Amino acid sequence: MTETILVPTAAKKEEARKTPKKHLFLRLMRYVVKYWYVFVVSISMIVASGYLRTIPSQMTRLVLNALTPPVNLSNVSNILTTAVIAILGASMISSIMNFVQRYIQTYIAQKVVYDLRNNLFNALIQKSFSFYDRNRVGDIVSRLTSDADRVQMMSSMWVNEIASLVSQFAIWIVILVSINPSMTMLCMVCIPPILVLMSRYSKLSAPIFEGQRRIMSAINTFLQQNIIGTRIVRIFRQEDTEKGRFMRINDEFFSLQLRMVKIRAKYPGLNTMIMGLTTALIYWLGGRLIIQTHGTPMEFKWGDLTIFVQGMMSLMAPLRFVGMIVNNYNEAMAASARIFEVLDAEPDVKDKPDAVPLPPIKGEVVFENVSFGYDPNKPVLKNISLTVKQGETVAILGPTGSGKSTLLYLIPRFYDVTSGRITIDGYDVRDVQLKSLREQIGIALQDIFLFSATIKENIKYGRPDATDDMVIEAAKMAQIHDFISSLPEGYNTVIGERGITLSGGQKQRLTIARALLKDPRILIFDDTTSFVDTETEHRIQQAMEALLTGRTAFIVTQRVSTIKSASKIIVLQTGEIVESGTHEELLDQNGIYATIYKTQFMPREEILARRVEGGAK
Repeated sequence: MTETILVPTAAKKEEARKTPKKHLFLRLMRYVVKYWYVFVVSISMIVASGYLRTIPSQMTRLVLNALTPPVNLSNVSNILTTAVIAILGASMISSIMNFVQRYIQTYIAQKVVYDLRNNLFNALIQKSFSFYDRNRVGDIVSRLTSDADRVQMMSSMWVNEIASLVSQFAIWIVILVSINPSMTMLCMVCIPPILVLMSRYSKLSAPIFEGQRRIMSAINTFLQQNIIGTRIVRIFRQEDTEKGRFMRINDEFFSLQLRMVKIRAKYPGLNTMIMGLTTALIYWLGGRLIIQTHGTPMEFKWGDLTIFVQGMMSLMAPLRFVGMIVNNYNEAMAASARIFEVLDAEPDVKDKPDAVPLPPIKGEVVFENVSFGYDPNKPVLKNISLTVKQGETVAILGPTGSGKSTLLYLIPRFYDVTSGRITIDGYDVRDVQLKSLREQIGIALQDIFLFSATIKENIKYGRPDATDDMVIEAAKMAQIHDFISSLPEGYNTVIGERGITLSGGQKQRLTIARALLKDPRILIFDDTTSFVDTETEHRIQQAMEALLTGRTAFIVTQRVSTIKSASKIIVLQTGEIVESGTHEELLDQNGIYATIYKTQFMPREEILARRVEGGAK
């Protein structure tokens, strides 16, 4: 299964794929820099705590050197007392610092992912409809959740571990050089090969992590689709097919995991071997140095050898975590690349820099030679010209795929026209601010969506300040009030996700109520009575007739009975207006509309009478 790419053009896709990790890292660091003051405190504590951790080793060296013959017992006693106090004090202070530092570290990481998720969600709600046409819901959710979590892990660990590694390395180098520079150089012999191994480890693991993020996104998408579509899967008895599809995705993820396990098992083992050889070399050369310098002013004592062994272990210990640090870094870079793809994807529909607020409208809508295609090379609408005056109701009829819904989606700028223009009261919709445009348009879409919330909250969604009386009035107009009142909890009844606990007709009437409550000057109904019975449809029509007075309305439907009273009826076919007029005018034309009407609505006797009348003429 391939990953959906979130950037719109081929050039941007290639650019996103090749974005250097250092650029991604610097972008992430901008989120950290916002909290530089606490970050500086955290780094300071890491450095101070790193030095305090060397105190036990330094005290051990002093005690062992003091016990090297000839022994001065009073001096040994003083050194032992000093060592005990220093070790206890360093441990206590270090513990306190570690607690504060880890709290600050976690605070910064949580704030970073908090800001990142907010920015990501803000970007998502501003994307054009075309963005969601191109991308899968599960993939988008994966970027907002698991990818953001990976970035948080890096923010909470990677930067601090690097700071700890560098500071601890520098502190130990200073301590060891002050004791014996040549032995210090010996301790550093193993560093170059370990760094080479880690570089190789990073190169091998990076593409695996990228593959894991891609496949995890595919898994999330697959699960999301199957959970929502579980009824369809069972109705058509495709459980085995879906199991097979999931197993193929899971097998791919399993294979990548095994490849990663092999790498993780191989390189840490090589590191341990190098460190073991270095430790043996230090003991051998250090022991010879003790023998050679015994009794000289530059005597190298057992305490010195001990601190070098401990120092070497302390120098190498952070390098043991390099593998884990590299893992986190590569995972975070793979995740951040996917996150920034979303943030960087420019909306196809957005406000112009000089966009103005749309003033309160009357409702005249004009299509001027409008063409549109989801793919610019494959137009869905062709040269549409239509004038709808204030207060008119326009019914749109046509076969599936003729462009009915697409035509309406251009009015609130869900999509922008490919050519031509649409004006509302003389304002080109592309020249006004989107918010001010959509605030004055009420829409009930064919694709019904209800939130997992109360019925009242769903109806009030477009107008949160509406009173209960206003909600009830809108529900009555949508012919859903009686049903709501019959429920034990009434308007406070919580409906399931996507309105799963309601019938199709009930969901449609709720979306109609939601659109009516907004009290807009322009109303758009996209096949909103397809799931209601004829009687309910008739009641909705009667209630809406009074409501539509003085408002401009667009109604898409396949039911002729819904649109007989419309001011104007247009018939679309293959993206073009092929008929336009009133109900009676179109019947007289005896074209597509007349055929549909006769098929759906006209009684047989009336059809015969019209035929006879036509023959007489």
